Amino acid sequence: MVDFLASRADPTAGLGAVRLVGADIFLPHVVLNHPLTAQDAEVVVASFEAFPPVAAPVVPEQRVMAWHDWSTARLLATLTGDAAVAAPDDPAAVLGPVEQWARWSVAVAQLSCLAHPGATGPVVDAVSAQPQALCRGVLRAVLRRDFTIACRLTRWVAMVHATGVRLPVDPVVLIDHVALRVGSESRPLLDLAVARHLVGAA
Repeated sequence: MVDFLASRADPTAGLGAVRLVGADIFLPHVVLNHPLTAQDAEVVVASFEAFPPVAAPVVPEQRVMAWHDWSTARLLATLTGDAAVAAPDDPAAVLGPVEQWARWSVAVAQLSCLAHPGATGPVVDAVSAQPQALCRGVLRAVLRRDFTIACRLTRWVAMVHATGVRLPVDPVVLIDHVALRVGSESRPLLDLAVARHLVGAA
C-alpha cells in the first residue's frame, strides 16, 4: 500500500482509492498470509482520516458504506491486534426482508467485500442463514446476464459453502459458468478469484 500511495501524483486520490477498495485491500494478507507492515496499516488509517466514515447511516447507500467501512476497520484491527470494532447497524437494516429475496440478494451483492476467507460477523451470519435466497439471487443474476452481480453473489455462495452450509447450487460449477462470461474486468475477476480460493478450486 505504501508503494501504491507513493506512486500516485495526488496522494489524496490514492487514499480515496484505498477507501474505495475497502477490505479487499487486505486480501494478500488474508489469503496469502503476507504480513501487514506498520506503514501499510498507517495508509489505511490515513485513508479513514482523509475520507471519514459515515457516523450515523440512514439511507441505504450510507448503510452499505458503513458496513464496507466496518469490514475494513475490523480486518485492520484483526491484522494489527487492536480492539474489536463495533458493528454499525442491524444487518436487517441494510439487507432488508429476505422474503423480498431479489432485492435482498442485490444488497448482499453490494457487501461482497465482507465475504472472504475466515469472515465472521452479523452480515455473514445473516447471509449464511438464508442459502435458498442467496442461490435464488445468483441464479436470477445469471439468467438476467448481470454478471457483475452474479460474480459478487458467487463469492458469497463460495464463502457460505466453505462454512459447511448445504446449498442447492454447486459453487464450483457456478464459478466456472460465470467465469466464462465476465470478460476481463478486474473487479469481477477478483470476486471469482476469492470464490475459487474459498472452494479450493484455485
